[in-house]
Amino acid sequence: MDGLKAVAHDVYHEIEQTLYREARLICEERLRDWLDTMIDQDILYQAVSRQLRVRKDSRYTVKDHVNIFNENYHYLAMRVSQSESPMQWTADPREIVRHFISNLEVYEGETPDQCIVFANCYVVRNRRIYEEMTYSYSRKDVWRKDAQGQFRLLKRLSEIDERFMRGKNLNFIL
Repeated sequence: MDGLKAVAHDVYHEIEQTLYREARLICEERLRDWLDTMIDQDILYQAVSRQLRVRKDSRYTVKDHVNIFNENYHYLAMRVSQSESPMQWTADPREIVRHFISNLEVYEGETPDQCIVFANCYVVRNRRIYEEMTYSYSRKDVWRKDAQGQFRLLKRLSEIDERFMRGKNLNFIL
């Protein structure tokens, strides 16, 4: 194994239900509720796309990924505010977004109040009349319990499987 210790079944179930609630809030466009009740103030929210290179190719010394998102709480709050604006024409008419989460693994974190969560995700996004986009990606999260005992997202790294984004924008939460 990779040195990680699986959490007890009750903690696994709590994390699983937390992830399902998060997906539902996002799909219902309840981003303010998502931000206020599920996101830690110290959040690091990242999404990357990996470059495909031959393994033995050593010509490149730069990173093998491109940042799509690299945000903190302030930037996530700005995205939520933007989504609430009547000037957000890219999401009018309303989009239909569905999040699917699978292959869930939950391990003990660095501290007793943290969990490390691995998952595979699939998002279907319908816009306008004939636009449907799908995205698959892996996620590595760190969830931390707050003072009230609720899990809040502390860190998320999403690795999107596409090398070139086909969608017109990524104005939704992964």
